[in-house]
Amino acid sequence: MKEKTQREKLLNFGISSLALGIFPLIWFLSQALLFRELTELISRNLLVVVGIIIGSTFIFLLFFGMNKIITFADKDSRDSLEARMFVGPSVFMIGLFLFYPAIRTIFLSFRDRYGTSAAGFDNYLWAFSDPEMIVTIRNQIIWLVFVVTFVLLIGLVVGWLSDRLNKGEAFFKSIVFLPMAISAVGASAIFKFIYEYRPPPLTQIGIINGIRVSVDRANYVCANNKDIDGVYRVVGDENCLPPIGWLQQRDMSNLPFVQNLDLDNWFNNIIINIPINTILLMVIMIWMFTGFAAVVFSAGIKAIPGEIMEAGQIDGASELKIFTSIVIPYIKSTIVVVGTYMVVTVLKAFDIIYVGTRGDLETNLLAVKMLDEFSKYRNIGRSATVAVLIFVCVFPIIWFTIKRERETVE
Repeated sequence: MKEKTQREKLLNFGISSLALGIFPLIWFLSQALLFRELTELISRNLLVVVGIIIGSTFIFLLFFGMNKIITFADKDSRDSLEARMFVGPSVFMIGLFLFYPAIRTIFLSFRDRYGTSAAGFDNYLWAFSDPEMIVTIRNQIIWLVFVVTFVLLIGLVVGWLSDRLNKGEAFFKSIVFLPMAISAVGASAIFKFIYEYRPPPLTQIGIINGIRVSVDRANYVCANNKDIDGVYRVVGDENCLPPIGWLQQRDMSNLPFVQNLDLDNWFNNIIINIPINTILLMVIMIWMFTGFAAVVFSAGIKAIPGEIMEAGQIDGASELKIFTSIVIPYIKSTIVVVGTYMVVTVLKAFDIIYVGTRGDLETNLLAVKMLDEFSKYRNIGRSATVAVLIFVCVFPIIWFTIKRERETVE
């Protein structure tokens, strides 16, 4: 009886190995070799058709063969083996296209710029000593703190206020959510026109600078290169406000309202060193995701039992007290979910920086820096190191999410 049990265990282990590793590997290698050869023989459109036919046929044969093999196992083990049969190809592909690249990236982070020889911890020493990299890490921290905080705060307020509307709630939510429907590239292009700067005397096409140079000063009429009462008012007139290159400002030292501040004062020194271009780029992401957060929070608020809200009102609690003492604790899990999503989104932020400033003028983030090191500076080791730093920042979020889900299930 013991020998039979051992034989059944070996059989189940063999079938599991076939389902989770051997058959998916054979399927992948055969497909890769076949289509590598077909690429040279037939057109791309025909290759897609052939791929659909051959790929689906091979998958059918794979599952059909695995199902036949599973019939040799004992009845008590068939259900688990069938589950492994269907999960096997997915697990294999995840391992091939996710875990292997991750391990390979960690390995390359300890190699030189060409990935041919060992570099030890030189790349990591560079990551925490290079001035440009330190600025990038600083910007990433600023983005994590302010973007996540403002999206959560504004989203909570907007979600709460929209839930209090008697009419037009759906219309209001659709307007607030609309930026989420715009791609990050599109949103960045829109805000580039808002922040646009042209050196005087060129006409300012940016909204902010267009308004700025048109503000009248001390009974003096200013305009954006227009004829006013027979007098042509040009941009750059000394009596008018000058345009400002908003995305070119690494700090606030060039802005008129801080030039007369006392630099010996520590508070004024902090104000002057605020990276204004980084803040303006953060505004784009806050604008995009506030609507998303507001809609999610509004859904969570609607799930609060009305009796609890009415009890608070009967006890004489103000709207602010109800919001802080009832609403926020009740939707705490929703806040955690949205906050986790925003942290991951900020860590992989790429489009806004790439379109806005291309990472120049001390506005870089880790995702753009990783691409720069790989494609611009041709340094594989350093690019892999930046990728590992992003992973290290994301890993606690993944661990926290997994732990939270387990606690919810339990």
